[in-house]
Amino acid sequence: MPAIAVIGNPTARGFARGVDAVLREAARSGADARVLPTEQDAPGGPQTLEALRAGADAVVAVGGDGTVREVAAVLARTGVPLGIVPSGTANLFARNLDLPLRDVTAAARAAVSGAASDVDLGRVVLSRSGAREEERPFLVVVGVGHDALAVEAASLLAKRRLGWTSYIAAGLGRLGHPSFAVRGRFDGGPIESTRAWSVLVHNAARIPAGLSVLPGTRLDDGSLHVATVSPRHLAHWGRIAAAGAGIARAEGVLRHRTVERVTLGAVDAPLPVQIDGDAAKPVDRLDARIDRAALSVRMPGSRA
Repeated sequence: MPAIAVIGNPTARGFARGVDAVLREAARSGADARVLPTEQDAPGGPQTLEALRAGADAVVAVGGDGTVREVAAVLARTGVPLGIVPSGTANLFARNLDLPLRDVTAAARAAVSGAASDVDLGRVVLSRSGAREEERPFLVVVGVGHDALAVEAASLLAKRRLGWTSYIAAGLGRLGHPSFAVRGRFDGGPIESTRAWSVLVHNAARIPAGLSVLPGTRLDDGSLHVATVSPRHLAHWGRIAAAGAGIARAEGVLRHRTVERVTLGAVDAPLPVQIDGDAAKPVDRLDARIDRAALSVRMPGSRA
């Protein structure tokens, strides 16, 4: 009998409904499912390790990008598939995978019985005052600059009330703010300096409302996609939004390059940073790379 571990935050909105749907689908498919709730000081990684040691055939994460990232960090390169029942604020990873976002039954069916596909993970090391952290994964994006400050400003209360639009509201309040001085090195090339509202390092780039920061990116293309956002006045945001909708280009204010490795460094002050919509402490430097086909994810469609 296949063994499935179900991991998520029991206090999060949508957790109980998601778990119930997974348990029903597991019973229907003949799988043995066990629920491992997260805790404040154990937000998914320790539970995933426990599941692997117990011989789990798959792990299902019920939650948002933060929970999914904690589980994915342990499952990467193990070959054990990850199922996802999205119940977070933006669910960026699930969105880029085209997983069901509003149909919990369909999401549970894909998570338990779907076909597994290999996708890329981003990897990033953050450095502060000369001290380097351990490398950690990111699912969709690492951003520095005002993008990160907007994430930090979107309070938990606002996210619960407004959902992903809380990020948009926070970002709108920063549109006219001065740019950050940033140094970058791409695939080991020369150091480049620029001023940017934000620099975004994407594994994939679809966001809510049908927009894509960088159209054409995929979670299995083996690349990082770097967007340097450099509007010089408020009118440029219209060009950036049109580019995100795929109906225009934004030369001069939105630069895109495709790489395997990137280093970003602060010039005159530490850079605000966010990882998959979670704010982190400002950094002096970050080093990001792509880890190709590192994670097996269950997708809609029955296994052969």
